[in-house]
Amino acid sequence: MTDISRRSFLGGAGLAGAGLLVGALAGCSPSQPSADKGAGTTADAATASAGGYAWEQPLVPITDIVSEESYDIVVVGAGVAGCAAAQSAAEAGASVCLVEKSDIVTGHGQDNAALGSKLQKEKGYTYDKDEAARLVYDWGQSQANWYLIKTFVENSAAVMDHYIDMAPKYGLEVVLNDKMTARSDWYELEERFRQLRYTAHNFINPNQEEAFPEINLVKMLQEDATANGAVTHFKTKAEQLVQDDSGRVVGVIVSDGDGYKKLNASKGVVLATGGISCNPDMIHCWCPLVEKADNIQYFPQGGASGDGIIMGMQIGAARSRCYPAPLVHPVQLSIMGPGFDTSWLFVNNDGMRFMCEVAYEPTVTNARMNSVKDVTWAIWDSHYPEHVQRQEPVKSQAWMDGLEESVEAAVANEEFVKAETLDELAKIIGVPADNLKASVARYNRMCDAGVDTDFGVPARFLSSVVDGPFYACKVNAWTLAVPYGLHVDTESRVCTDDDEPIEGLYAVGNAQGDFFANSYPVAVPGISHGRALVFGRLVGQNLAKGTTIDAYQYGK
Repeated sequence: MTDISRRSFLGGAGLAGAGLLVGALAGCSPSQPSADKGAGTTADAATASAGGYAWEQPLVPITDIVSEESYDIVVVGAGVAGCAAAQSAAEAGASVCLVEKSDIVTGHGQDNAALGSKLQKEKGYTYDKDEAARLVYDWGQSQANWYLIKTFVENSAAVMDHYIDMAPKYGLEVVLNDKMTARSDWYELEERFRQLRYTAHNFINPNQEEAFPEINLVKMLQEDATANGAVTHFKTKAEQLVQDDSGRVVGVIVSDGDGYKKLNASKGVVLATGGISCNPDMIHCWCPLVEKADNIQYFPQGGASGDGIIMGMQIGAARSRCYPAPLVHPVQLSIMGPGFDTSWLFVNNDGMRFMCEVAYEPTVTNARMNSVKDVTWAIWDSHYPEHVQRQEPVKSQAWMDGLEESVEAAVANEEFVKAETLDELAKIIGVPADNLKASVARYNRMCDAGVDTDFGVPARFLSSVVDGPFYACKVNAWTLAVPYGLHVDTESRVCTDDDEPIEGLYAVGNAQGDFFANSYPVAVPGISHGRALVFGRLVGQNLAKGTTIDAYQYGK
């Protein structure tokens, strides 16, 4: 078996790449990060005060400005979306300032989705763009803005090709991820489980191994922005948006080691501050499901703390109209780990089957986080090698050599549980033996029939539990990101609750609301970064040129 290290596995899981309540929640009180859940994140920008949360506070204008700079465009946040906006605007001839509160550009994960890029065409891969837009929209249960989704789908190839052509100049290669996040034949499944093949592009530095190669793309974008005249201010935190008498956003107040500075932006300000992954108060109020996750794997610490949401709401912007679609994965550090690539019988803390076990991340983790006592066990038997090969006939070929040794090693280090009988297994994992045996019996009958009458798991993924020894593993849930941002229109202009655009203010990346809803759409691997790259480039270009995104062309 090919050895998959924790480092390389997390690199793949980091992006397989999510907003929550549309109105204020009554009785929402400040959350307390849980030490045993790994929620040791900061809430600098959104710590609730005696008068309420930070996003509820009235704007108190900062007046002690020590200096002032003027640009056409100011971009807040140096992740993939912000750097793409800065790069494209500078490339188009605008004067640009990029500000970042960290001391470096930020990027994690690896995949960037596109549909119809030159790399995909070279391999003969074709995509039905209408189907892709529909799949993403359907994951959001008709709550997202279809025109935003369609804009991504229609522009992703051209945007990706532009950066594929740029990559060699910066010593990078672009490859399709046909390994970790790719389920090679899931595009043939029914729409409920369909996943488009090989949509994810990775920007690789051939001279060094990166667990999270997305940083290569972000660095390239920032360096090219600089080459085109953009100015970057690191360790600089955006504090307040500045409006003129008409209400147009004309700049942003930032702070650094020297004090407060005013950055004027004659053409507009682009918020690319990320989502709310590292803001416990926002999670508590708008996406409480995530509080049940085992860990938060977002980095850098203090990033994605909702800064853009706070600044926008202070001047009348609305939050996303959609319910959040948090990116939570059932990450296991062994290839047999349930929910990422393989599907097994899942039972709750009462020993009862309660969900569809197909290894589709939100399907698995959303059910787990709402299970009895937030505990779910995966159960399988001694025939797992043949089950693995049937479930994943293509990907499993890289796993089989040494698979059984790896499983026994996981038992030895207590990642997995092993028992000779179901009664013994039930005792070890602490579930009622009668319930477990009844669940196994019912599940096995459906496996024999090849039809799951309870949850609709396709026959290919039904893996009977018949012969000992029997195994069990807890299904975990790791939060990778919670994209949630400001309400925007089809041009990605930030809007009020009345759908009126706030002139001069844009949101891209995970700070852009209304794109994802309810469940993260893993039907298109890499769509979170792909969406960030596309809208970063489109907004940057259009602001610089004085043009607009004509999203409604797709409805004509």
